[in-house]
Amino acid sequence: MKLDRREFLLAVGGGVAGLGLLGTHSGAPSAAQAAGPGWEPGIEEHLTSTCLVCPSRCGIRGRVVDGRLVRIDGNPLHPLNRGGLCPRGAAAVQTLYRPERLRSPLVRTGPRGEGGWREISWPAALDSLVERLRQLRGAGHPEALAVLAGYCAGSMDELWRRFLRAYGSPNYCTDAYDDGIEGVMAAMHGIAQRPAYDLERAGLVLSFGAPLFEAWWSPLQAQVAFGRPAGGRAERPRFVQVDTRFSATAARAHEWVGVRPETHAILALGIAYVLIKEERIDSAFLAEHVSGFEDWTDRAGTVHEGYRSIVLRNYRTEEVSAATGVSVERIVGLARSVSDHRPTLAVCGTDVTLSPDGLVAGMAVHSLNVLLGSISRPGGVLFPDQPPLQGFGPETLDPVARRGLAHAPVGVPAPFGAESTLPFAEALAAADRGALEVLLVYYANPLSASPRPDTWTAALERVPLVVSFSPFADETTRHADLVLPDLLPPERWQDGPSPSSYPFPTWGIARPLVAPPTAGMSAGDAVLQVAQRLGGSVAASLPHEDFAALLKARARGLFDAKRGMPFGDEFETTHQRQMEERGWWLGEHSDFEAFWNALLERGGWTDPFYDAPDPGRRRRSASGKIDLMPVQVQRHLASARRPTGLYLFAAGRDESVSRPAEYPLRLLPYRVSTLASGTLGLAPWVAERPTALLDIHWIPWVEVHPDTARELGLTNGAMAWVISPRGHYRARVKHFVGTARDTLAAPYGPRHPDGSPANPLHLLDGAADSLTGLPSWSSTFVRLERA
Repeated sequence: MKLDRREFLLAVGGGVAGLGLLGTHSGAPSAAQAAGPGWEPGIEEHLTSTCLVCPSRCGIRGRVVDGRLVRIDGNPLHPLNRGGLCPRGAAAVQTLYRPERLRSPLVRTGPRGEGGWREISWPAALDSLVERLRQLRGAGHPEALAVLAGYCAGSMDELWRRFLRAYGSPNYCTDAYDDGIEGVMAAMHGIAQRPAYDLERAGLVLSFGAPLFEAWWSPLQAQVAFGRPAGGRAERPRFVQVDTRFSATAARAHEWVGVRPETHAILALGIAYVLIKEERIDSAFLAEHVSGFEDWTDRAGTVHEGYRSIVLRNYRTEEVSAATGVSVERIVGLARSVSDHRPTLAVCGTDVTLSPDGLVAGMAVHSLNVLLGSISRPGGVLFPDQPPLQGFGPETLDPVARRGLAHAPVGVPAPFGAESTLPFAEALAAADRGALEVLLVYYANPLSASPRPDTWTAALERVPLVVSFSPFADETTRHADLVLPDLLPPERWQDGPSPSSYPFPTWGIARPLVAPPTAGMSAGDAVLQVAQRLGGSVAASLPHEDFAALLKARARGLFDAKRGMPFGDEFETTHQRQMEERGWWLGEHSDFEAFWNALLERGGWTDPFYDAPDPGRRRRSASGKIDLMPVQVQRHLASARRPTGLYLFAAGRDESVSRPAEYPLRLLPYRVSTLASGTLGLAPWVAERPTALLDIHWIPWVEVHPDTARELGLTNGAMAWVISPRGHYRARVKHFVGTARDTLAAPYGPRHPDGSPANPLHLLDGAADSLTGLPSWSSTFVRLERA
């Protein structure tokens, strides 16, 4: 049978090269095996669940033979990944059976960090934690408890927040892959949430440093959007990648635009210049929904410069070309292309927001969506609802909890920052020992992920009791006093809402595919048990028997909402959307038990309808409009004495001042996976996954332009030390013409075969955006020396 291109891409779930999305062996026996002596078929079943390895939360189907998980495939009914699966998801089988996993609670027996442990039972471990927490509440200091959590969107995140509030602590710190986009939306729209991107229905997607096929919120979302036509379109969306290196995402784009580091926003404003000059903007949308585009006069008679004037005065095409390295003809061509292929969608990545001017740079990129009217429209930027889950029930706060919650949380975040880790660590490191008495660490590993591991080490030393829930002994877990290892994803109940990048509310259910170890316990069940043992208002606020019962109770909200549907195929999903667009909803299940069983069978729930005309989905600002010139941002820039104003960028234009002679290469770290800091470590097999460099595996590497490498006397494949004023590590030199001259691109994540790290984040100079508090990944300079 001959497959056409569309059928082929559907078969591989979006078409990833190399290992592919579905490239693992099926495990089915051959005829010779079946005929062999002693062979007999096992009991086989296929169970639907949700992958929890990365923030994408794709739907999966596990093949279980005789109670053993032997294969994981994508769930074809899940609307986000439509049967696709990345190598990380497939590798969850290997992760499940890794011998290094921690199977029972551990108590530290020697100095922190030296690896001395003693196994104890779960009852004994929970007793010791509960006793310490009782002592804190008894002393009237519940605020001395804190939780540091990695990415755990959904009911686990809400469980931690409810537990802390009932206990009486304001200290919830997240290490959840913050990219700064939430601050951009809060400033411009008055909506403090990450937006969704309707990739499938876009005419053109212009990505500024967003690694859509690598380390984005959902690479599978991009695979589906660009791997096949969507919604009956004759053509898939055109994709243009603006990046500082030729990445795996750039290799899949229709067009790659190479720019100098820290100049993405300058290029965005150069495109805006052409759009404004040639009158290619959506004037009607700007007039009705946007403020700050034109100059305005305040009550005192002072004239303020608007977005139009700033762009036309500062971002002439020739000047932008000189700053970015992109030719004038190409800038003009890009502007005309984004205008001609509407709806156009500009996506902002961490190459933009993890810079000294990250918030304002993100606003500059997002301003293209505003100029083109690509807000709350099909193929544009959307702000979908959250799944209408039932709440946790009544909250009970006793006097101890109320007094604890009256305290300010440890570490004041930046004006437009989220619950970020660095202010928390800095405040804790500077405090006296005992300012926090207990720190619970859930899937966060700041000693690896933070650019300031020394600050985090000092912070942990200030806490008498550090408790880790990691099922593996990562860097931070080795500094814990008590380890309560979580079950692995195929063994536990949890939910998996799709990431914020997906434009429709989706709630996946993760359920056990195999029986957990006899001595195992999930972190969710452990928290609920601790709450019950503490008793009083804490127990009353979390009355659920276990996490499975909690999920089932929450699903009643979906049933009662009279909207959406359990996962279905494309025909069912399209039919549901059309019905809801016409104001109709026909429930498939008359009782909740049947609805719940359908969720388990199909993998979850989704609502494919988006009410675009709702004004609240465009802006919720005080002015009632999308603000291109937010007053609060301008005030903070003025108070911080930023040398340049709003939408004015000096970075990237003149490196002669900032580049030290002894450190001639600009360091550009990048992620090679979607893993947040503390999610499960990848199985070693995934080190062979293809990158843009197909011959790179196992040994950590750095990418250098061949001309630069020859000037340094470094041959291709040579081992070298990467050195900055703050540290060094060893890596293999890879000559790569896709890297700009005078830069060094370094992946974050790979380790040496012996486990030793090669972490470029630990070399960063400490620069950060004062508005978001996020570190700058592009302002550090290094040198290479032969190892």
